Amino acid sequence: MCPVGVRTSHSTHALETGLAKLWLILVGVNQYEDEQIPCLRYSALDCQSLGEALNAATGGFPQKDIRIYHDFAQQPSFENIRTSIKEVAATAKSIDTVLFYFSGHGMVERSIQQVVLCLKDTQKDNLIDTGLKLQELLQLLENCPAEQQLLWLDACHSGNMTFFGARGETPIDPQFNPAQELVEILRQRAAKRKGFYALLSCDRGQQSWEFPQLKHGVFTYYLIRGLRGEAADSQGVIEADGLYRYVYHQTLAYIDKANQQLRVINQLKKGRGDNQIHPEYPSQTPKRIVEGIGEVILGIKPDKTVAIRHPRQALVIDGLPKSKSALALSKILNTSGGFEVNYWTVSEKTLALDVRKAIQKCLLSESFSELPTSANVLEEIATVFLYLRGQIQETEQGEAVFVLSDNVVINRSWLRKQLRRCRSQQIIILDCPVVSDSCVSLRDWVEELQLGLDVEQCLIAAAAPSSESERFAASLVETLNKAIQKSGLTAAAWITQLQLELSSIDIKLYFWLFGSQGVIEVLSEKTLFSADTSQQKTEDVDDLSSAVGIDYTNLRDLLKAGRWLEANEETTTLMLKIANREEKRYLDLASLENFSCSDLCTIDRLWVKYSHGRFGFSVQKRVWESIKDTSGGDPVLALMIGNDNVVACQTCIDFANRAGWRLKDSWIDYSDLTINDDAPNGQLPYFGFFEQAWRVKVLGVWELHSAIATASWWRLCVALFSRLETCQK
Repeated sequence: MCPVGVRTSHSTHALETGLAKLWLILVGVNQYEDEQIPCLRYSALDCQSLGEALNAATGGFPQKDIRIYHDFAQQPSFENIRTSIKEVAATAKSIDTVLFYFSGHGMVERSIQQVVLCLKDTQKDNLIDTGLKLQELLQLLENCPAEQQLLWLDACHSGNMTFFGARGETPIDPQFNPAQELVEILRQRAAKRKGFYALLSCDRGQQSWEFPQLKHGVFTYYLIRGLRGEAADSQGVIEADGLYRYVYHQTLAYIDKANQQLRVINQLKKGRGDNQIHPEYPSQTPKRIVEGIGEVILGIKPDKTVAIRHPRQALVIDGLPKSKSALALSKILNTSGGFEVNYWTVSEKTLALDVRKAIQKCLLSESFSELPTSANVLEEIATVFLYLRGQIQETEQGEAVFVLSDNVVINRSWLRKQLRRCRSQQIIILDCPVVSDSCVSLRDWVEELQLGLDVEQCLIAAAAPSSESERFAASLVETLNKAIQKSGLTAAAWITQLQLELSSIDIKLYFWLFGSQGVIEVLSEKTLFSADTSQQKTEDVDDLSSAVGIDYTNLRDLLKAGRWLEANEETTTLMLKIANREEKRYLDLASLENFSCSDLCTIDRLWVKYSHGRFGFSVQKRVWESIKDTSGGDPVLALMIGNDNVVACQTCIDFANRAGWRLKDSWIDYSDLTINDDAPNGQLPYFGFFEQAWRVKVLGVWELHSAIATASWWRLCVALFSRLETCQK
């Protein structure tokens, strides 16, 4: 749920009615003119994204002044920032609210022990005259009559560090760590003013970390997510203390996950005799400084909800007899892992080309997706999850292959090539129940699929005896289920748990983990601060089962996007393919009577699910059942063509009227069919896979010319409904 606001005392009504004004001054500095001050990677983006989050949250406040200064907007120079603060201090009224945010370097001027915020043109050798002294900033705010004042500082950066820029690798100039002085000065300030509320990115003696994977400093990253709604309470309100607790918890959790990953990477390095061990990250503990408990409102629920870019894709392919554990794994990835999941069971009729296309689609989905451009898009970390269950073999030519069925074989060199093309984080699972000992070949697979030190990749493989062919998949599910109730699960933690789980079982586990940019997460963290639990994902994974090797992912994606007419065309194409009637172009009674139950039910489930019960064969079947007892109404016509034909013709027309296929006693041409929110239940799928009854054009309107033709066409519809009823029993 999006935020209603960050609240303190009586400011809400005044802000909502426009009596009070919200002043926002946001500053972010990446590039410094003085080469002695290290440049940062993400401060400018921190500032820009935080401004977008605040702007979205404060959409209900008519009186608002947002001033943003960073490398890509108005320049964050000393003169620009000081002038802006003075203008706000001179203009703001007592009922107003002022927020000042800074992301960049803070330094301590040693001669007078003052903290200085470094702006673009700050000179290290002349901090007092070229930097924004914290005491000066606080004095300007002291002179400002606004009763509610918030100060957010991400000013203790560790410098231009990567994921492995941990303790001991790069010495840090103590002058660039003003955390202790910041805490003391802000505490003194808070003691003087009840409406003053400060948030610091870290506590005394600590530093703030930037992570390339997050594309932000970790503190500001969670400020942004919190304001987007993740820190909201059950009513959708974000309180200042609630926001702080959310940022505090998430920041500590992320650093802990980064260290978990480092420990597994170091374990692998030691196993290879590599003594270049990465030291772990020191703690980063966000700090709150406030006297008493205030309620400061910074926003109300925006009119438009925040869209979430969804680049977590998973593909589970079971090439052995259908595994309950593999299906359970798919469901967990979907409901708790936040993955878009495709689940495949490989049959004798499954084509190897279709499987390879599905693997490519999963691995390359992020590579071809459009980057978010809207301020109302919250970007997630791109991750792909690929699970393959089959046999490791070698061909007569000595080529390593993964066998999913007699017809579906994946070459190791081909899979490695696809992994290299993938731009997302990778979690690859090879589940290989074996008849004989082939552990060495499986180890070779893990070694060969490793992509080096510049790719975020987790490989997990197991060779189980045939007597326990389900055990490894079951262990995957068990360890994931245990983690669901906790604070998420990283790939590193999963590997550790699997090592413990399988240590007493005759199952060989092989793994590889490397991430130089950030943490690889299997299950996203579920926190107590996620307010609207009713909106947590509970939908089941789509069962895309096919008895004839049909790939339903395109139909699923079209339906999910609400592209109804395109989905209808895809349905027609698939129905003809399933019945092997692509050349004939139309289904007949015989093909309907033998139509694959698995495929008919899959198509119907997808239509019903993504139309929220409005469309689908089963919906149309219910409409038919409500009218199928209609008796013939024209005895003369009944004598001519038979009562059964009259009943079928009239039922067809009645159904078509209810489904929106006819208008004012005339049939609507398919090209003129429009689908909107008011579309009648059962309007789609349109039965374009049946040969249309003979039509003639009369006065510009298409009419069914023959009652007998109409009755014959309707019998095909009834055969489809009857087949569905048989399949659903």
